[in-house]
Amino acid sequence: MSIEVHEIDLDYLGVPGAIAAWAVEGPDGWVLIESGPESCWPVLEDGLKKLGVAPAELRSLLLTHIHLDHAGGAWRFAELGVPVHVHEKGARHLVDPAKLLASATRIYGDDMDRLWGDLKPCPANTVHAIRDGDAVETAGMTFKAVETTGHADHHIAWSLEHEEPATIFTGDAAAMLLPGTHWISLPMPPPEFRPEAWQSSIDRLEGGHWNRFCLTHGGRLEGPEIVAHLGRLRADLEAHQIFIADVLATEADQTSRMSRYRTWLLESAIADGIQESFFDQYVSKGLLSMNLSGVGRFLAQKAASNDSD
Repeated sequence: MSIEVHEIDLDYLGVPGAIAAWAVEGPDGWVLIESGPESCWPVLEDGLKKLGVAPAELRSLLLTHIHLDHAGGAWRFAELGVPVHVHEKGARHLVDPAKLLASATRIYGDDMDRLWGDLKPCPANTVHAIRDGDAVETAGMTFKAVETTGHADHHIAWSLEHEEPATIFTGDAAAMLLPGTHWISLPMPPPEFRPEAWQSSIDRLEGGHWNRFCLTHGGRLEGPEIVAHLGRLRADLEAHQIFIADVLATEADQTSRMSRYRTWLLESAIADGIQESFFDQYVSKGLLSMNLSGVGRFLAQKAASNDSD
């Protein structure tokens, strides 16, 4: 039996292509990469059923990291007894999500339920801590963990080891694409954004044997598209860091910073033929604020480290 990879669009907040989960049918059952947020549970459950599999029938759930847009619904599967595989640094936060919930609530406040839904603990016996290079044998397939930090220090990309074309599920390590375009949207959250580590992760993705990338945000990339995408991602990481550093140094208030950052991104998108209305569906105020904070925190930590040397 051949291995089949299916994208399930979670229709997050009614926006097509914003978040996906990937269902992989193997010789001995199904594996899911990413749960998405719990707020998308009805859509995900329906998507799985359309493929002929109930959530409880999954052999494994593989998470790239524990951010709520990727893993917020993991407990739904764990409560059904589905094994959940996640980076060792993130595993404890699935079992006890108190810190994860508190951190997200500080950012999103009263909008938590609308954006992310419920967040509950996963039973400890269902959560499996994974290290770089670990292999998960499941459903007659082998998935290898490829540590890809920079976006988060507990980030894993999952390599499907015996599929042609050679496939890797990249989470946020290959950033995000506006659907149907080549325009990259970068997620740079505090407190773990590290551009040097992210560049090293791009090295790993470039140096691998993969000729198909499955992104959580933005669909698939294949063949020559991958090389071009990673080249743009490298340049964008550097450009964002330089631009945001200047914005933080020259703009006194958050409103001005947000406006200037959005204008810069929008000009880039329009140059790629993207309409402003389409841009606004995917580049939210929350993303802009997150990136300003993520880069700002990184620069402050870097300055403090230099001062202590």
